[in-house]
Amino acid sequence: MKYDRNIPYNELPLLAPPDEKVIDTDILKKWGIARAAIAKLDGITNTLDDPQIMVNTISLQEAKESSKIENIVTTTDALYEAMALSATEKKSDAAKEVLRYRESLMEGIALINSTQAVTKDILIRLFQIIKGSTAGIRTDLQEVFLKKGGTGPGAGGRVYTPPLGIAILNEKIDNLIEYLNDDDRFQHDPLIKMSIAHYQFEAIHPFIDGNGRTGRVANVLYLLIKGILKYPVAYFSRYISEHKEDYQYLIKGVTERQDWKSWIMFMLDAVESTAEYTIEKIEQINTLKVKTIAYIREKDSKLDKEYIEAIFIQPYIKSVHLSENNNYKVKSRKTATGILDKLVELGVLDPPKKIGREIVYINSTLINILSDNDD
Repeated sequence: MKYDRNIPYNELPLLAPPDEKVIDTDILKKWGIARAAIAKLDGITNTLDDPQIMVNTISLQEAKESSKIENIVTTTDALYEAMALSATEKKSDAAKEVLRYRESLMEGIALINSTQAVTKDILIRLFQIIKGSTAGIRTDLQEVFLKKGGTGPGAGGRVYTPPLGIAILNEKIDNLIEYLNDDDRFQHDPLIKMSIAHYQFEAIHPFIDGNGRTGRVANVLYLLIKGILKYPVAYFSRYISEHKEDYQYLIKGVTERQDWKSWIMFMLDAVESTAEYTIEKIEQINTLKVKTIAYIREKDSKLDKEYIEAIFIQPYIKSVHLSENNNYKVKSRKTATGILDKLVELGVLDPPKKIGREIVYINSTLINILSDNDD
């Protein structure tokens, strides 16, 4: 049957695409550049004293950028402020959506540590966290379709209708999972597989909502499983957000013309650009941390290095982040507050700020590094 954007695409081809569609000289050249860039990022991350600093900061930026693609817009400051609020205090809807995305990243990492594979259950769980839902794969009655964005001619019109029917969706998801996990049968490099699988997941659109964000979480989980990255510090949402029209056009090209080459080249560009950007951020943050430690040692040699590192793990830091964390020697909130006040006195932290019912100390220099693309 000829493809029709107005009819559920139940004939979506199973993976893998023919090799001649996904492997040629241009793709192999681009793959080599992308693989070298992400290997360099992984190597630099592994040299850090505490890679968790980058995991915490960059994963929050990823959550913000991935949500921005879905028109959920907030700022780095607003996110950290929301994280500082107590569980009972009201957060903005946008901040809650972004923080759920970050929660899905963290839980996904914990899940793959035990499975060492992408599974259907993991994909469902990622979706449930992102959407705050208990639902699963779309039912036979839950037809969805993608609309053209913008305000020009045709805006709001149907551009694609994903497959419909629980049996069909499960068949295509099972095939996607097999493609990712069976390296004997499907021998494409992980970066190529990730690119192909990302399109396929978007085309299947297995959930009623939240498919884009779920798929972007799955990307980094897959790279961790395959050992391309040791730590989850490379996310592609920033690149996709900046090239959203190209992203949508190239996805359409695969659907309508089986133009896998252009799509894979785009995704490999995303890998290369993201790796270079993240390396630059790591270098900036690491330089700031080294300077901060040297400065504080000169001013107050008695202040432990662990407390200085804490303000990079938590740029919006509260006394309980120190007193209720077994990684730090301090056990009382009063003593922790004294340490943070000392860092304010030294000019390392901003004066304390009340956010809701919480008193928060801010590492604004680090926030400025992280917020280079905030409005």
